[in-house]
Amino acid sequence: MQPLVSIIIPTYKGADKISSAVDSVLKQTYDNIKVIVVDDNGKGTEHQLLTEKAMEKYADNPKVQYIPHQVNKNGSCARNTGIRASKGEFLGFLDDDDVFLLESLSHNMSSYSVA
Repeated sequence: MQPLVSIIIPTYKGADKISSAVDSVLKQTYDNIKVIVVDDNGKGTEHQLLTEKAMEKYADNPKVQYIPHQVNKNGSCARNTGIRASKGEFLGFLDDDDVFLLESLSHNMSSYSVA
């Protein structure tokens, strides 16, 4: 079995881009993934509500977890929140305005062997 890779995506004012980032992870040829989106806009703000709306399409997907911060803390704190929530043996990071190429994780994980 492939090791679990947790991909942490912090987002701030990125509601219009977050779906592209999440979709690029979900389309990976490497299967055993968990996407953790940490919303750093601050609960109840206009941008948080927009991000929450964008994330609704993943509500039933067990490979996606959405975590909103109560207040804006900054990107480093958002990454740390994602690390604490992760269960993966490996971590990956992706910005909300970036995407993974189709075989990014397969290529990266091919250099690791599980004993």
